[in-house]
Amino acid sequence: MGLQRKSKNLVLTKSEYEIFCLIKAGMLGSCTHLMNENERDELIKTGGVKGEKFPYALTFSSAKNDQILQQVQIGQVLDLYCEKKLVGQIKVESKFKNDKSLNNIFSSNTCSLEDLGEICIGGEFELFESKIEQSKQEFLHIKKTLNARSITAIVSSFDPLHRGHERIFRWTIDKADLVVVFLIESYEENGLDFELKHKFVQSFIQQYIPKERVFVFPLKDIAIFHAHLNPKLEGIIAKSLNCTKIVVGQNHTGLGMFFDNNIPRTMLDEFAKDYGIEVVVLPEFVFCEKCKVAVSIKSCPHGSHHHIKFNTTSLKTLLRLGIIPPPVFMRREISFIILAHLFPNRFKHMQKLYNDLFATQGIIEERKDEEFYAQLLKLYQITYMV
Repeated sequence: MGLQRKSKNLVLTKSEYEIFCLIKAGMLGSCTHLMNENERDELIKTGGVKGEKFPYALTFSSAKNDQILQQVQIGQVLDLYCEKKLVGQIKVESKFKNDKSLNNIFSSNTCSLEDLGEICIGGEFELFESKIEQSKQEFLHIKKTLNARSITAIVSSFDPLHRGHERIFRWTIDKADLVVVFLIESYEENGLDFELKHKFVQSFIQQYIPKERVFVFPLKDIAIFHAHLNPKLEGIIAKSLNCTKIVVGQNHTGLGMFFDNNIPRTMLDEFAKDYGIEVVVLPEFVFCEKCKVAVSIKSCPHGSHHHIKFNTTSLKTLLRLGIIPPPVFMRREISFIILAHLFPNRFKHMQKLYNDLFATQGIIEERKDEEFYAQLLKLYQITYMV
C-alpha cells in the first residue's frame, strides 16, 4: 500500500478493530476491503455484492471520527490506532454520504441515529497484527492434519458452561470430523469475563471430550455477535471456514423459529440454501427429575413440571454470591475455576484452613482455591450423619 499523502489518524474502538480483522481475514465473506459506494448501492438493491448475499454493508463510518472523515481526500492513507497503538493503515479509495437506514457492520447494534457518522469511506487496508488471522491459520492447519470433511460450528458465549452445553458438545462431536467453537462475548450486564470463559471452556475440552477434534475460535471484544441478534452473521463466519453445519438451539435469540405444516422453519432456512450450509436446530435440554439425567424436551416423556432448566442468569447469580451451583447444573471443576476467579485470595491463611478441615495424609503442600472448593464440596456430599 502506498504511503503517499498521509494525513490524520482514525482511532478505533477494540470492537471496530476486531471487525476490521474479521473483514481482512475473509471471515465476513469474500470482500476483504471496505466497500465503496457502488458496492454499497448494489447491496441495497440486491441484498449482496457480486452474487454473494450479506446482511450488512462493509463500510466504515464513525461519529467520533466524522470530522476527520469529512476532511479526508481520495488517495490519502490514514493510520489506524486502537488503544493508543498503531494497528494498521487504510488507503481511502471512496468517500460518500452514510445511508443511516442501511445496516452497517460497524454499527449493527446501534439504536440511536445520533451515534452514526455522516461520512463513509471505502478502500483497501492492512493490519499489522491480527489474532483473528492467527486463529484462522491454526484452524486451517488442524483441518488439514485431520483431513476433516464434515465440520460443524457452534457459536455461544458459554456464560457459563452448563450440562446442557455438554449435551450439545457431545451430540455435535458424534456427527462431525471437526468441531469449531466460536466463543463470543457475553451480552448480559453480569456476564463473565471473556478470558475466564476461555479458560473453563478449554479446561472442559481438555478433560472430558476428544480435544484433538475441537477447536476454540475466540471472538473477543467483538460486539456484533452480542445477544445472537442476527444468526446469519454466525452462519457467515462458520461458512468462511468451510463448515458444513452450524448447530443452534431452538431458544436461540433472533432465530425466528415457526412451524409450517408441522415442519420447523427459521430465518436461517433461506441463508442455508444461499450459502450451502446445513443448519441444525437442537431442542432445549433440561434435567429431568424422573429420568435423572440431562435430556431434550423432545425426547423426554415427562412433563415440564419434572424439568429443571439450565438458567444461566440464575447460575451466575449463585456464583457471584460465592455459592457452588449443584453439580446437576454445572461440572464442579467449572464452578471452582469461576469462584477462584471471582473471589481471589478469598480465604486468609488458606494452608492452615485446608489442613484443619481436610485429610492431607501428612503431606504439606501449597493449595489453590480450586482445590479448597473441591474438597469442601466433597464434605458437603458426606450424608451418613443425615
